[in-house]
Amino acid sequence: MRKKWVIIAIIVCGFGISLWRVIPVIQEYVMPEGPKTMLGTTKNNATTKVVENIGGVKGMDQLGLAAGVYDITILSDHLTNSPDLPDGQKGDRYLGLSLTKSSSFNVGHQEAVKFEPAAFKKLVLQDGAYTISIPGNYVVNRQIPEGQYKVDIHEIKRDNLRREKYNPATIAVDSRFLNGNGGGDGNGGVISSTLQRSSPVVVLEKHRLLSISFSGVNKGSYVKLTPLTD
Repeated sequence: MRKKWVIIAIIVCGFGISLWRVIPVIQEYVMPEGPKTMLGTTKNNATTKVVENIGGVKGMDQLGLAAGVYDITILSDHLTNSPDLPDGQKGDRYLGLSLTKSSSFNVGHQEAVKFEPAAFKKLVLQDGAYTISIPGNYVVNRQIPEGQYKVDIHEIKRDNLRREKYNPATIAVDSRFLNGNGGGDGNGGVISSTLQRSSPVVVLEKHRLLSISFSGVNKGSYVKLTPLTD
């Protein structure tokens, strides 16, 4: 009888180990196209195009863009109504913007934006830290290793007293799901220059994004992430 239970235990353990190995494969297989593109397991169908003077919110077909992950650059003097680049000015960029067939984008009169396929360039560790000066979404384990990071925010506010009074300049750092949702890393909410957490540490895990946003800050602003060791 004892031998029988030993055999059953071995079978159950073997099944558990096999299931543990198979589940991540199944998860990646059934994952939507957007997150799979972020991970690099499927082709990025994003196209290169300059969109200008469309006069308001338009869908992907009207923009002439395919669903995919984009790096965008402002070509006009400003971009007024973009949630990803609020108060955007000429030359400002946003990396890793995921657009689906149902997405829309607002490019107003005398405004122009360049869309191009996301490059997903790896961040470079220099002097023991990763320094990020371009807002956007960075894929964990593709562009930056998973782990815990101490966050230091260095912002240079634009000289606009009215804006600072009603909509303060801010830089925010967050951990999100690959589809851009689910803010927070389990240890707390967003780390920002206006609403600082008691512990400025972000936890980056597999199948997540490091999401960084800039609002109302000048060039030269940046975020520094220093890896923490146990």
